Amino acid sequence: MSSTRSSLGVKMIWIVLVMVVLAVASFVSGFYVGSVVVEDSSFVVVDDYGRTVKLGGTPERIVSVAPTPTEILFAVGAGQQVVGVDNYSDYPAAAVSLPKVGSFTLNIEAILALNPDLIVASDLVPLQQLELLGDRGIPYIIFADRTLEDIFKTIRLAGVVTGHVDEADQLASTLTARLEAVTNKTLAVGVSKPTVYVEYYPMWTYGPGSFGDDLISLAGGENIAHNTSTEYPMVTDEFVIAQNPEIIVYTSGVMSSTTAETIAARPGWTSIAAISGDDIHSIDDNLLSRYGPRIIDGLEQLAEILHPELFS
Repeated sequence: MSSTRSSLGVKMIWIVLVMVVLAVASFVSGFYVGSVVVEDSSFVVVDDYGRTVKLGGTPERIVSVAPTPTEILFAVGAGQQVVGVDNYSDYPAAAVSLPKVGSFTLNIEAILALNPDLIVASDLVPLQQLELLGDRGIPYIIFADRTLEDIFKTIRLAGVVTGHVDEADQLASTLTARLEAVTNKTLAVGVSKPTVYVEYYPMWTYGPGSFGDDLISLAGGENIAHNTSTEYPMVTDEFVIAQNPEIIVYTSGVMSSTTAETIAARPGWTSIAAISGDDIHSIDDNLLSRYGPRIIDGLEQLAEILHPELFS
């Protein structure tokens, strides 16, 4: 990490950090980012797990161990600081050629060989794996967003941590404008709210408190799993049939074999309104499962599926 910051630079960073904390405080739900304190050339942040993390300065060698933080880091302009990524980080293209360090089981030796000064993870990475790195003196930050506004907060935080405040703020502002362009239509008075079943893996869907549930609501729909007991419930055929969704959306990707035909062929599903009305659609899995900048692409596509009359 750089050790040549001037006192003026430190003061400026302190001002920016305070502004970011104040700006994002109202966005937090469940998980949170707390205070930021500058001490000489170092600063302390509180990540989305409530962990206090001290950094000795702007990180110059970052290893991202999940696809979502990889996309965020590159999107805020910190791509050149990323020296390694997890096995599933395939976007943007510049991340594909970087050294791979494992996925749910991290290759600790490979990470250490890259001499990182910061690890950035999502909540999908087992905490025990990250603690192995922390025990070796490598700080790590966890991003764990639950709503779209949380994503904007994380983007700004990533900009602060990596020294790309202006880029991150511009990105978050652009994404916010795109979000508002959608919701000005989908949440307008008098717009109907069709019932929706979104399947991200066979028979798995988004429940209350998840960003998927948030997306459905913002896109102008009513999530049939909104009143289930968990954020990511596995549902039964009987549940979906009883809820009788008007629209079905499934995610497609390299790890999915689901098609509109396989959904329509499920026993008993022919009586569902979405199937009898041929209202089954697909969205790229990465646009819904990765809570980074491209989540707005997913929202725009979902809104057009639910309300084609508003986007024709």
